[in-house]
Formats: sequence, C-alpha cells, structure tokens
Amino acid sequence: MHVSPRVLVLLFATLGICPLILVVTLPKVYNGEEMGRLSTRSEVARLNQPAEAQRTSLLSRAAGRRYRRFLVAAAITLCTTALLLSLVAFIRWRGQQALQQDTSTVVAQLSEQLVRSLQSRRGTLTFLRDTVNRRSDLTLQQLRAMGASAVEHTRHLIGIGLIRADQATVWWKDPESLGASERAELSQALTQRTQRRGIWRVPSTYLVIPRSNRALLVMMEPIQAPTMRTSAIVGVFDLKPLVEDFFTSGVSQHWPVQLLSPEGVLYTSDDWEPLTTDHRPIIVQSPLAIDSARWTLQMQPGHTRVTQTLSWFNVLLVALSILAGVGVIIIVWILAARTWILQRAVTRRTAALRRTSERLRQMAITDDLTGLYNRRFFLDRWEWECERARRYQRPLACLMIDVNGFKQVNDRLGHAAGDLVLKQIARELKTLLRQSDILARFGGDEFIIALPETDLEQAKAVADKLRHVEIPVQEGEGRNDSTISLSVGLGRADHDQDQPEQILEAADQALYAQKRQLKALSARSA
Repeated sequence: MHVSPRVLVLLFATLGICPLILVVTLPKVYNGEEMGRLSTRSEVARLNQPAEAQRTSLLSRAAGRRYRRFLVAAAITLCTTALLLSLVAFIRWRGQQALQQDTSTVVAQLSEQLVRSLQSRRGTLTFLRDTVNRRSDLTLQQLRAMGASAVEHTRHLIGIGLIRADQATVWWKDPESLGASERAELSQALTQRTQRRGIWRVPSTYLVIPRSNRALLVMMEPIQAPTMRTSAIVGVFDLKPLVEDFFTSGVSQHWPVQLLSPEGVLYTSDDWEPLTTDHRPIIVQSPLAIDSARWTLQMQPGHTRVTQTLSWFNVLLVALSILAGVGVIIIVWILAARTWILQRAVTRRTAALRRTSERLRQMAITDDLTGLYNRRFFLDRWEWECERARRYQRPLACLMIDVNGFKQVNDRLGHAAGDLVLKQIARELKTLLRQSDILARFGGDEFIIALPETDLEQAKAVADKLRHVEIPVQEGEGRNDSTISLSVGLGRADHDQDQPEQILEAADQALYAQKRQLKALSARSA
C-alpha cells in the first residue's frame, strides 16, 4: 500500500492545528459563561471595555494557569508533528537511497553480464577468423559450409560473410530473414563502415537500424592473413530477440528493464512503468560499451524487501498519526523500530546480492560441462603468469591438449557419450597435475594447462605422461570397449621476447604437428 506524502502532511498538520483552535476558542466560551454569571453593572462595564484592552486581558488570561495546559499541549503537539514530519521525510529519503543503491548494484552486474553475453557471440567469428588466417586458400564452397554451420549453431546469428575494402559483402550464409530493403540498407551501412580509418586493425561492433526499425547488431573481425589484409569477417545478429532471450532466460530476477541507444529504444520489458505526470517511478541506469557501440541500461526497482518495508511502514504511520496526541512516545519508538527494520532489510538484501555476485563470478570463470576453468579465465590468468615469470625470471610452460578421435566418438555414440568422455578426461587430468597448475577447457575437445615454476625438461615429462593417458570409451552391449588418447603440444616462455599469445601459438603449432605425425603413422600402419 502506498500512502501519498500529501496525506501524511495533512494528517500531521490537522493534529498540530487542533490544539491551537482549542486555545483560541476556549477563552471565548469561558467569557460567555462568565458574562452569564455576572450580575453587577460594574463587572458588565468592565467586560465592555475597548477591544485593545480586551486583547490585553485575553493574553493575561491565556498566560494564566487555566489556559497554560492548552498552550503546553499545543506546543508539544506541534513539536511532535514537526518531528514526525522530519522523521517521515528522512526515512523516505533513506529508503529511496537504499533502494537506489540496491538497484544500482543489480543493474551494474546485469550490465557486465549483458556485455559478456554479447561478446560471447563473437567467439564464432573469432573461430572463423583464426581458420581463415591459417587456411587462406579455402574455397568459397568450404567457406559457405563453415558459415552455414556457424549460423546453425549460434543463436540469433542470421547472416555471416566476408567483406573487403570497396567491395560488396560476400555472404557465406545469407541473412534470409531480412527483407530486400533491409538487406540493401545493411549492405550500404557495411560499405560506409569500411571507409573509416582503422576499421581493418581491430574488431568492431556497431548497430544498424533499417527503416523497418529492426535493430541489427553487426560484429566485424579483421583477418590478419597477408593476402587478406583489408578484409574482415562480418556477422549479423538480430538484436531484439537476442536481448529479450538474455533478459527472460539469462537473468534470475526479472525486474523492469529498458535498453537504450543514441538512435532510440532497443528493448523494453513488458512490466516497464512509463513516466507520467502523476507517477514518476525510480529509474537507475548504467552505461554499456561494446567496442564502438554505446548503450544505456535502465532498470526500475522491483518488489524487494526494501519496498515492502517502506509500503507497510507508511500504513503504520497513518495509524499512529491518529493516536499521536495519546501516544507520542509510542510513535517515536515505532519510528526507531522502522529504521531498524529498514536497516535489517538492507543488510539482508546486501548479503543476498553479495552471494549472487559470487555465484555469477564463479559461473563466469567455470566451464559448465567439465567444471574446469573456461577460456576467458585462463587467458586472463595466463597473461598474469607470463608477466610474473618475466619479472622474476622464473620458468613457465604451457601444454595444449587435444582428444584424438573425439569426433568419431560423437559420430558413433552420440554427444552424450562425448560429454561423458570429456568429463572423464577432466577428472584424469586433475589427478595427474599439481594444485598449482592451471587447467582449463579451451574449447570443444581442447584443453590447456599452464605450468608455473616448470622448466623445459619437467614440462616434457608432464607432456609425455599425458600422451600415455588412455581414456576408456564404453561402446555398448555386445561391443568391445575402446580407448582414446591425447595429443599434447608444448609451449615454453622466453623471458626476453615471447608474448603470451606467441607462447600459446607455439603450443598450438606443436599440437598440430603431433596430430599430423599421428595421422601419418596411422596411414602407414593401415
């Protein structure tokens, strides 16, 4: 229940003015009763004296013992009213501050989560970019096959292709859901974008809104291959269902939200309360930055314990204002209790947000399937380990691991069996490594290990041990169980020259060299 501040002011003002009315009217009533009791003309003449003399007599009588109690009651009531109004104003302000701080924490975390969710879509483009960098001789048919697979396996990706300087976009997978006019406006926006300086150096993300008001999120990944310097892989996402899917399924607390861009409103939830003349809900906002795209996420406070405490306390204040003349002390104690209740509500809410933040942080750095660290956490930690090794001249190595024959397991036994194999590999690797080693799932059937304080000989020993690992695969009833092995590539930190990316690239190249060697051996044996 929401009580308007105007109602509270009216109640408290009435409570303070009533004793004053009594102070003014009671002397007049007393004077009329006194005139009926007077019998002598001298006393009547005294009462009929001039008005100024009567006012002086009224003040003298008001200062007497008979009316002093009413003055004291009026003063106490006015002071109580002022105190109650001050407390109400302070508590409402404190509640608004607590509510805004509560919502600000949530909207800041939600903004970071939304940025991570949008940037995770770039992984598909990054994978295709790395593939083209390594294999720039791929045919158009092969590129289209990769584009179709990327669109099929990436949610809300409607089109992907290759764009070159001063050339039209070559779509590997056409954005079929777009109309002819929308595709024309998209192509024009892409052509204009390629004319900007520095567009071929770093990845970029921007927004394209055709005349149909269908927001399209465009991501570009420049290709670094020598033969394709001024070209990039471009992916087009349907932004509205992408954002709607994030807010409806990826957020545990569904509060009213609205996503804005300089061009206009991108998304508004169904429970968003619009601003009106009579109703102005609290709005807390947080900026979002994804490359060159600049957005604003707005949120309205939901029905938390803080708002419930504020609403119920307003009802309590109305009831106490009626009995304020009888129980001033009770009102003061209830106000103090209300502050205590609000503080407890804020404390509980802060603790809940802290637990939620810790859970989100753990989810952000952990792979869901294997329970290992994910790629993002490993890359951040790897840079830190390389910097530490370079500063203190300590040995550091990296192992890149790939599962041999994993695709055949998925093809023969299904993805459920493949997931079970990945879990077994994760458990096996945990048992073979030290607690100081950093093990993560790098993507698909690839794992990566950072080995701090490990020289080249020790790293080779660990790699040889991992190459001899055999993971059993249950083929089913009537079949003999098979085993799969691991391919391991080694990269070693050179404190003088190598960068973190170069060490990972060296480990990746060593891994592919071993896999080619294994394929050659298997071909000879066949």
